Amino acid sequence: MISGWSPVSQALMGTLFTWGLTAAGSAVVFFLAGTKRKVLDGSLGFAAGVMTAASFWSLLAPAIELAESSGSYGAEGEWAFLPVAFGFLLGALFVYAADVFMNTYGIQSSSLIMGLQPDKKKVDDAGLFDAHTPFLHPGNSSE
Repeated sequence: MISGWSPVSQALMGTLFTWGLTAAGSAVVFFLAGTKRKVLDGSLGFAAGVMTAASFWSLLAPAIELAESSGSYGAEGEWAFLPVAFGFLLGALFVYAADVFMNTYGIQSSSLIMGLQPDKKKVDDAGLFDAHTPFLHPGNSSE
């Protein structure tokens, strides 16, 4: 907390600060467009490391501490990692299932809505749409 500043002002300054850093980080694209693949690989590796650290220090570690303090997972909390690990594995399975689903139905867009447009050839070939309705059909569109 900054003494002399109201909580609303502090929240506004924090929001503007993080927005500015996000804008500065995304502006790098204009200077690195079309450069070597190694720069992209390094950037993706760095981003993966940051997200892994953020997920552990901001989510997993506090969840383990909360499970330890509940007293439900052993006398000393030695089994407190189990509910957190179970939730982590469920999340990983969800991401894997989403990847398999998108590959199975030929969805190439990172946005599911954009990927399911009926004018996309791969989606039409997958039989997700018919000529009369814009709704999803799990099987072949010719009934």
